[in-house]
Amino acid sequence: MLDINDAIILGCATQGGTMASAATEQTGLTRVAVSRRIKKLADAGYLHRHGTGTRQTYSLGDKRFWLRVEPLDQIARRGGEMVVWEQHLAALLADLPGNVKNLAYTAFTEMLNNALDHSSGQNVVMGVHAQGGQLQMLVGDDGEGIFRKIAKAADLFDPRLAILELAKGKYTTAPAGHSGMGIFVSSRMMDGFAIESHGLRFDLNEASAPLPVFDWIDANAQLKPAQAQTVVRMAIALDSQRVANDVYFKYFESNNVGDAEPGEAFHTTEIPVRLAQLSSELVSRSQAKWVMNRATQFKTVILDFEGVVHVGQAFVDEVFRVFATAHPHIRLKTMGMSAEVAKLVSLFGGERV
Repeated sequence: MLDINDAIILGCATQGGTMASAATEQTGLTRVAVSRRIKKLADAGYLHRHGTGTRQTYSLGDKRFWLRVEPLDQIARRGGEMVVWEQHLAALLADLPGNVKNLAYTAFTEMLNNALDHSSGQNVVMGVHAQGGQLQMLVGDDGEGIFRKIAKAADLFDPRLAILELAKGKYTTAPAGHSGMGIFVSSRMMDGFAIESHGLRFDLNEASAPLPVFDWIDANAQLKPAQAQTVVRMAIALDSQRVANDVYFKYFESNNVGDAEPGEAFHTTEIPVRLAQLSSELVSRSQAKWVMNRATQFKTVILDFEGVVHVGQAFVDEVFRVFATAHPHIRLKTMGMSAEVAKLVSLFGGERV
């Protein structure tokens, strides 16, 4: 597993000049130790060799790696998440396709800003790794833990319901300075996106293609003696054709984005209905109310039934009749519904739209 010294050496490769001398100075390692690491990085594909013998020079290879642990207050004093990107990642990822780089920039800086503004932590671990046609990114902090913080702020009896609220978007524990769009948007920009905290996990693709564990970084080991209380992991294919506007135009109303108050242009949400199951199937009106909580903040609500194998009459009635009748101006749509669940919804008087 590569470490922070390897990251420093790769960073030196983006700066021009004599890489070995700069790396020796910045890592504090001996020249011999740095040379050994450079050879290892070149053999593994993180560096390209140019020339032969003692005149060899190096440039960034096809693989990329970066790792850093830093006090959160130090990042804030230096100027925040944008400074981290510009000082460490802009040059390292400069030759990525423009759309992928833009999506990575948005997601990474949003998640680092969340750690700065919401975590109440002391330190943050940040990492980036590109290989095998995929860019992976990680931001982890030693703060309170995102799901516990949301559950406390929203007075939820179970922190698992915090994952449901987070998935909807427009939820923030600091409404004066945030709109609650960062995680919603970032998770849709990435191919894979997962948040882990205190044994709980938020992953939009959990039911079909959960994001695997990253084998190139251990957030807990990097934050010792503390533990990582919130870890955000993100992944996107380097040949992805997605652009930011694909996400914005799907969930935001483009004709009033510029004039709207923060969050108002955010008009469409997707709710992973399975998150209301907790330890039981979706049969009760309580569960339906958890699903539809804050749904009135949107114009279109897409109910994602992926991973749901059964629904009960009370749940269906509460969503598709009671809520729909009380809020006729809100458009309800469904997706990911199995044939059996669709039949139950129809049987109990719900309308699959």
